[in-house]
Amino acid sequence: MVLRNMVDPKDIDHDLEGEVTEECGKFGAVNRVIIYQEKQGEEEDAEIIVKIFVEFSMASETHKAIQALNGRWFAGRKVVAEVYDQERFDNSDLSA
Repeated sequence: MVLRNMVDPKDIDHDLEGEVTEECGKFGAVNRVIIYQEKQGEEEDAEIIVKIFVEFSMASETHKAIQALNGRWFAGRKVVAEVYDQERFDNSDLSA
């Protein structure tokens, strides 16, 4: 699963991964959480977006989390939660 629009790059801190793991743990066993910052262009001042990837043990847990988190407000931002291609994730391709 990927969570988009959850935090701004300046809001990333050492607690974020634990907070995401704890919240997503309500829906199942979390295998790993990856916080990924992606620059939206080659320019030095290009926008950076944050994607938070959460891998669960079972697909059913992923779907429960998406249903609960998609559209939810977090820190004044509307979260987008959606399925992420497992093969891309396994190959560390986090750019989609």
